[in-house]
Amino acid sequence: MIEIVYDKDKDTGEDAFDGIALPKNIRQIGNPTGDRRIYIEDYVMTYLTGLADPNSSYARGAILVGECKKGNGGEAIFISGALAAQNLELDLEESTFDDETWGLIYKEVKTHFPELSVVGWFLSRMGFSTEVNDMILKLHVDNFAGDDKVLYIMDSLENEDAFYMMDRNYLCRQSGYYIYYARNEAMQNFMILSRGEDEQEKEDEEFEDEAVMKNYRRIMEERAKTSRIERMNRRLYAVCSLLAIAVLGLGVAVFSNYQMLDKMQTYIVANNIDGMNAEAETTAVIAVTKTDQKKEKSTEAAINKVKNATENLPKYYTVQNGDTLSSISFKMYNSVGYVAELMEANGLEDSDQIHEGDRIVIPTIKE
Repeated sequence: MIEIVYDKDKDTGEDAFDGIALPKNIRQIGNPTGDRRIYIEDYVMTYLTGLADPNSSYARGAILVGECKKGNGGEAIFISGALAAQNLELDLEESTFDDETWGLIYKEVKTHFPELSVVGWFLSRMGFSTEVNDMILKLHVDNFAGDDKVLYIMDSLENEDAFYMMDRNYLCRQSGYYIYYARNEAMQNFMILSRGEDEQEKEDEEFEDEAVMKNYRRIMEERAKTSRIERMNRRLYAVCSLLAIAVLGLGVAVFSNYQMLDKMQTYIVANNIDGMNAEAETTAVIAVTKTDQKKEKSTEAAINKVKNATENLPKYYTVQNGDTLSSISFKMYNSVGYVAELMEANGLEDSDQIHEGDRIVIPTIKE
């Protein structure tokens, strides 16, 4: 709609509106003609423009409230309030104005605009232009009967708007309208209240999303902690088992040495080794020493066996910030060619599944 600065001196139809207090501070949109005029208050325009935001990909609707004034043959409709109509959202084919819906509408009007009455409705259908169809005509005729009821359509995508009024049983597009400026506390208060409710609803949604994420992170942390404890318990069990075997082996070796020394002492006493010559004594010492060395080697072999078993246990590495399986392979093996072995040892299907703080198994690679 083209905006034209209103010039009262060029208005030739003023006589028809004698007896109506027309607003002084106005802005003319288009070229209004005829004996019917539409005046819409600036705060109402701001509110409706917000409903028709281009980001809204579905239909939005509102109920228009105000008053109709008649003059000397002319009629002026003043729209000074608007309330969003939830029943006009999404699909117009499913939109109904039953007794329950009208009951809620009238309750809202009485609460926020007690001195005004319903004068029409607003419809925003982004990308559908501002033309009316049979469905829109039926909604208007069935629910907003009367020549003094208006339909205001806006398409923010095409940056178009248009007013319609009934004439000879059909909705006729008006050639223009006026935006007027006045002190409109009722609409201001309603907009503040609506904005507060929208912000509160948005905050509630964000709070719920944050609570869900916190709960999810807590569950994942507990699972990771439980998994780490189980892995540590398994490792400790394996190490303790090997240590027990080592201790048992050492105990057997010490006990065998003790038995050998006891037998030697018994042999010396029984055979009067104290009186032997030096050569015999030396032979006996050598025999004992050899026996000791054999036992010592047996014990050392058991210890080495435990050491080897312990060294063959898998190592672990804590993932640092920026680590990849390739970089970890290079750190552990001086080669990037062991990514597949790392993935297999840790049950990974994707090399990107590691995260900072994870402890992963570093398997022993047999060359």
